[in-house]
Amino acid sequence: MTTASARIDLRLDPHKKSIVTRAAELLGVNITQFIMDRVFPEAERIVLENHRIRLSSKDWERFCARLDEPPKNLPELRKLLREPSIFTKR
Repeated sequence: MTTASARIDLRLDPHKKSIVTRAAELLGVNITQFIMDRVFPEAERIVLENHRIRLSSKDWERFCARLDEPPKNLPELRKLLREPSIFTKR
């Protein structure tokens, strides 16, 4: 089974490349695998962390209080919800 892949070119000064190459050799993996084993988990952590919403205790309490409030009376919305959907057959 063949999997699709995309290429990333990486520029390193010779010293850094020799260190990365040696570390990969010591672990018995190729350079790509060495880099991916270390970079991907960190990249994934950063992406996931930036999808979370963080609230202080005070803001969390305010948020919960707003959820507990009775709904606003919106006559226009009530009227709209009583009308048949334009997406259903009549």
